[in-house]
Amino acid sequence: MPALSDTGALPYEPPKWWACDWFTKYFRKIFSKQFHATHIATVEDPATWDAGIPTLLIANHSNWWDGFYVWLLGYELGRKSHILMEAKNLAKYGAFRWIGVKPMRRDSIVGAYEDLKASVSCLRPETVLWVFAQGARRPSLELPEKLERGAAQLALLYGKPLRIGTVALRYHFLGEQQAEAFALVGPTWIVQPGEYTDRRVLMDRIGVDLRATLANLDARLRDEQVGDFRVMVEGKMSFNKRMDRVRHATGLLKGEFEARNG
Repeated sequence: MPALSDTGALPYEPPKWWACDWFTKYFRKIFSKQFHATHIATVEDPATWDAGIPTLLIANHSNWWDGFYVWLLGYELGRKSHILMEAKNLAKYGAFRWIGVKPMRRDSIVGAYEDLKASVSCLRPETVLWVFAQGARRPSLELPEKLERGAAQLALLYGKPLRIGTVALRYHFLGEQQAEAFALVGPTWIVQPGEYTDRRVLMDRIGVDLRATLANLDARLRDEQVGDFRVMVEGKMSFNKRMDRVRHATGLLKGEFEARNG
C-alpha cells in the first residue's frame, strides 16, 4: 500500500506533459469553434500571488464546458491545474487522468473522504486545484446555496497556508452570432493553519464569496460592461462582420472596421 506523504495524502502523481500539451491545444481549438470569444477577468492581479502557496479555486457548475474552461484558466493564471471530477464520469473518460484530473466519489462517505485525502497531494506550489462545489451541474440561474463541503475539507486536511478563491463562469450572447464564454476570478484569501476547525463554517465563507463573484459577473454581463475582460481564445466573427471586412477591403464600406457588433 502506498506510503502517505507529509500532508497525509497519497503520493503525488504529476500530469503527463505531452497529454497536457495536446489537451490544451484541443480545448483551445474547440472553444474557438464554439464561441465568438473566451474571456477572463480577475479582481486581483494573479502575478502578486505567492507562487509557493497552493491555490484552491471553487467555481459554479452549470455547463458541459466548465471543466475544459477551468483547465485553460489555470494556464492563464500562471498555474498548473488539477480538477476534481465525479468518479463515475471520470471512469468514462480515463484519458483525463493523464492531465491530472482526480476522481471524487459522491456515492460513498468513506470513498469521498478517501478521494479528498488523495487530492491533498495536488495542493502544491504553482498549482491550482479546481472544485465544483455544487457537486453536479445545476441550472445556470440557480444560486449556489447548497454546496458540498469537500473544498473546506481539503483545506483542513492540508493544514498549511492555502490560497482560496471563487470563480464565476457564464456563457452569454452579447450581440454576436455565437455565444461568448466569461470567467471572473474573484478575490482570494489565505487560510492559515488552525484558523478554521469546522468545515461547515469555512464552507459558508466560501459560499458567500462564490455568490458574490457570480453576482459581480452577472451585473457586468447585464450592463454589457466587459471592457476589462481579456480574450483567452478568439473565435469566429459574426457573419455580418466577415462581410463588413470584405467590403472594407474592397472599398465598398468607409470608416473604421468595428470588430464587435453593437
